[in-house]
Amino acid sequence: MSTTGQTSPAAMGSVAALKQGLTAGFIGYPTRYEMGDRPEDQFIHGVDQAGESFTLKLTIPQKFLEAAKKKKDVIIPDIFTLSETHRKASNPCFADAQNGPITFAGGVFLAEQVQVVDAAKNLLSCNWLSVLRDQDQTPKPRMGIGYLEVNGFAPPSALYEEKKARLIEMNGMLQTAQLINKDVEDIDGVSVLEYSAERDQLALDLFQCQKQWFIGVDVQYQRLDVLNLQNEASVRRTILELIESNSNCGMYGGVIMRPVKEVAGVREVQVDSIRRINHQFDYKAEKIPDVSTLWDAFVGRGAGWLKFMKSKGCEVEIIPIQRVNCGPISNEKYAKEFAKGGVPKQIKAFVDKRFYHAPYVNFANQNAYLACPIAMRTADTRAREYRESNTILLSSIHAYGKAIGNALELDRHGQRTLKLSAIPEPFVRQTRGSEPTYG
Repeated sequence: MSTTGQTSPAAMGSVAALKQGLTAGFIGYPTRYEMGDRPEDQFIHGVDQAGESFTLKLTIPQKFLEAAKKKKDVIIPDIFTLSETHRKASNPCFADAQNGPITFAGGVFLAEQVQVVDAAKNLLSCNWLSVLRDQDQTPKPRMGIGYLEVNGFAPPSALYEEKKARLIEMNGMLQTAQLINKDVEDIDGVSVLEYSAERDQLALDLFQCQKQWFIGVDVQYQRLDVLNLQNEASVRRTILELIESNSNCGMYGGVIMRPVKEVAGVREVQVDSIRRINHQFDYKAEKIPDVSTLWDAFVGRGAGWLKFMKSKGCEVEIIPIQRVNCGPISNEKYAKEFAKGGVPKQIKAFVDKRFYHAPYVNFANQNAYLACPIAMRTADTRAREYRESNTILLSSIHAYGKAIGNALELDRHGQRTLKLSAIPEPFVRQTRGSEPTYG
């Protein structure tokens, strides 16, 4: 993942981007800790993702402290603990005078909920701080634009299928009722309040029935390329090279193939024609498949797709992605959010709200993901399928700003400049005259 890519006009992860309202936080590389006798006299000096200097004060609201004390897996940050360098330090983020986004000579952190105290001096205050890298011997964090992919599989169960069918029915009735009257007060003889409560519970039940796993997805808009549809050999080479460049150390490459057509002077993404190719470990064969086999599988599934895009006059853009798998501990941590009740915060942050009550669909295939500024902390371990090399796994992912837009709407600068031909919804439309089918 590029750590120095520009999103125009300011680098994502920089204080400049924060000041422009693009994010609510920034990436920091500590160069020195200023330790005063009182907490209010303690500061972090460092540089941001663009290499610009800053001075940061850590001011955690009391309600955050009280909430954190109730959670066993949350470490409350403080400047003294961050500055510790001994072997038993609980939450260090090593400072080094040469630290920065190119050298990575020390630790890296994400400052969250940041306020500008003095813009001219780049003096800032933050409500929370998350360590992304503690020292120069640990894996580099991944920074960019992307999302947390939420996957779920439900073992065959009559009760699950019954609840799924009921939820699909309720979603359909609600959509029909709202099309007729946006201010509808009751549905199928039930008040909207009661109807919503049952629908919420059904969605939560389905999420909780699933075996879930999570993947951090870095969408590399800055590496976007345009396919030469006149030359299939060139198309194959471009796709496979982009995928292979991101498949290393247990992380996997992939591509989003995005057909774009100019409509009334606006670049419009042909949503129904989106295609994806992902590299991943083959658990049946117990090996990593050769990247070249991905092209053969794609051609076999979608014979004629490239020719069809050409005949429609579409320009096909290809966006490389890198997927970082969660390990057992991180999967368990994120799965616990689904047991708390309500819409899990991972869904709220990274998934279009139209899909909150559709746990029965594949969010990626139905283009439900939102592109957010993200920072990923990673762990370096050895997995069974990688006996000869280290495996990088996702420890945690942070969205430090509002979603920029649907993952299909962003241009090579990470800006939301494209329009979607259709709004993604949790069902697949069939041919004209037929009812939509869900799933």
